[in-house]
Amino acid sequence: MATQLHGNTQYRDVQIADCARDLAALVDAELAAQRVTDDIMADVWPHIDDASFHAAVHRSVADNVKAIIDVVAGRLELETAAPQGALDLAEVTAQLDVPVTEVERAYRIGTASLWSRWFDLARDHAQRTGEALADLLSGPTLAMLGYTDRILSSVISRYETIRHELHRTRRDLRRLTLRQIMDGSINTITDELNETLEYVLSDTHLAVLLDTGASRPPDREIAALRAAGDARGTLLLQHGAQSWIVWLGFRNGFGTAQRSRLRRALAETGFTVAVGEPGAGLAGLRRTREQALEAARVQRALGAGGHQCLWAREVRLESLLLNDEERAREFVAEELGQLAAPDQQAQRLRETLLAWLATGSHVSAAAILGVHENTVRNRIRTAEELLGTPLLPRRTELQVALRLGSVLSALDPDGRRL
Repeated sequence: MATQLHGNTQYRDVQIADCARDLAALVDAELAAQRVTDDIMADVWPHIDDASFHAAVHRSVADNVKAIIDVVAGRLELETAAPQGALDLAEVTAQLDVPVTEVERAYRIGTASLWSRWFDLARDHAQRTGEALADLLSGPTLAMLGYTDRILSSVISRYETIRHELHRTRRDLRRLTLRQIMDGSINTITDELNETLEYVLSDTHLAVLLDTGASRPPDREIAALRAAGDARGTLLLQHGAQSWIVWLGFRNGFGTAQRSRLRRALAETGFTVAVGEPGAGLAGLRRTREQALEAARVQRALGAGGHQCLWAREVRLESLLLNDEERAREFVAEELGQLAAPDQQAQRLRETLLAWLATGSHVSAAAILGVHENTVRNRIRTAEELLGTPLLPRRTELQVALRLGSVLSALDPDGRRL
């Protein structure tokens, strides 16, 4: 007489001899489970000295061993086996961040341990009774493997479900916590806060706004930025459908060498990037983000094509004056007069005047603009005539007005006179 198992395809129609079924009925499942548990703990988790974890492993092993013995003995169909202890251990290991590879290895070690004990039992039984050892081994061996294959699939599925839920919960908690820090609801650094964010909030922070053009988090690029800047940690907050705020945390401040390496790494991402200035603590975390957003506003106005990576310090003046856009427009109009006209000739004069004021040299301005030195001189003379006043006494006001006018022109949807 034989028993047929109907598990996974490769283990269907397994024949278990009557002698093997009768032998299974004599197995002390509790004793076998204890020995299998000891083997698993010794080989897979010798570093975990926690009574509750050990108990969870034993419950899982006990349920699995009993189910396997019942399947071999003909008391249980393979496809109906559903050991609760095994699913409970899947949840425990997921919650404790135990690697899934260790869970899989535990099942391999456990199966080998149980099979070894079954082999010893079958060999002794064959010697006493004259039963064929092959009959005592072949069917039960395939039953054990079929059971492990089926149950392990369920266990890993449960493990991954719990890990996903935990990841989503932690992600949502981090996002909520960051929002509360940004709006000032949280204003004190605690160990619990650092643990929640997995980030040291007392560090020096640098915020980077990445416009990636994709909806996925830029994990690989963030890792590269962290390495380039030698940052201790990172924080990530989604800003838009395809944009992300990344904070880099530095234990000992942010120096010139780090800035240089990070600038190169940011360029290599291929993203449109706006960067704040470093700041420490919660106030620094907030301020560097605000600076990155302000820089991004100027960047959008100027056109990201020519300013793909823009640091807040490079447009600090524009960011400051744009806080009151109406007064900024009045300032530009009063300083530039007819030079603020929207026509092409006025735009050329503004570009030339700005290059000349920035460099202090007709030759250098000509090199920047790609024109002859005399062309620069003629344009400067024309600009001075339109302004009706000498240029040098008000060079600072003019330079500010010209820089600010470039941004305001880009922000103006109607193209009207500034």
